[in-house]
Amino acid sequence: MNHQSPIRKNCTLCGKSSNLYRQHSGQFLCNDCFIKSIEKIINRTISKYNMLNPDDLIVIGFSGGKDSTALLYNLIRIQQETYNSKDLIALTIDEGIEGYRDQSINIAKEFCKKFAIEHHIISFKHEFGLTLNEIVNQKNSSDDYMYACNYCATIRRRLLNDYAKELGGSKLALGHNLTDFAETFLMNILYKRVELIGNQYPFRKEQKVLSKFFINKIFPLMRLPEDELELYINLKNIHYYPKHCPYREKDPILRKRVLKFIQETKNMSPEIEFNLLNCFLELSELIYYKKKETPYRLCKKCGYPSGSNELCRYCTLKATVEN
Repeated sequence: MNHQSPIRKNCTLCGKSSNLYRQHSGQFLCNDCFIKSIEKIINRTISKYNMLNPDDLIVIGFSGGKDSTALLYNLIRIQQETYNSKDLIALTIDEGIEGYRDQSINIAKEFCKKFAIEHHIISFKHEFGLTLNEIVNQKNSSDDYMYACNYCATIRRRLLNDYAKELGGSKLALGHNLTDFAETFLMNILYKRVELIGNQYPFRKEQKVLSKFFINKIFPLMRLPEDELELYINLKNIHYYPKHCPYREKDPILRKRVLKFIQETKNMSPEIEFNLLNCFLELSELIYYKKKETPYRLCKKCGYPSGSNELCRYCTLKATVEN
């Protein structure tokens, strides 16, 4: 998305003077039509993939950053237009990253108070016994040290899933955008994570025996590039926390290089993120439904599925930290 169109033209949608150019679609847009188009894409994505129905109790993973704030704002908008819909619940995970998460939580609290949204904050410290900072400090000199993002992802996923279920949610809405999907898919290709690609198919029908463990996740922002979401929320003047996690900034993780490659490739092929998303959806569906159902064990500590191992990934991580 270019903030300034290369040639000054009228808005493709309303005919007024435009100041934005959407490269991947070739549209010239004024601010108002751009905002309306973002909200229309979210509505269409939810409708196309049957993400919601009026009976759902939706729990939103809410960090206070641009993506989750745009998501929650739009779900509030949709809820207000839906007859007899249930109240939304915001769920924030506090990893315990000093100078970062505490600030974003304050913004999340303000947003939820302004829109009268039920808000729950769950901490690593209370649930896992250690903050992310403490985990990293404890493990960074050990032979089995993983980057902070690996510890964080495992714990966050479990806490979001468990507490969304505990709060009575039927759907867990997450703010993953188009850029996130493209980035993750390309990373999995580079690492040849074929089975993982299949397991990440977002519209999979879980075995009944597994559905009691995992809440159904939805991704209403999956067709919106990160830069368009940032522009949208700034044009709407919605307050959000703008900084990235300090661990992502300083750790030499491959994800940053993959993102840089995608951003550079977009300059030549503006549709590249959409191509990656569509390829991911087709390939993950094929892999998921063609794979054979394999027996799995239940974690001897928490009772969750653990593949062929005695402990699930979450409990394995907890055991290594405790030891």
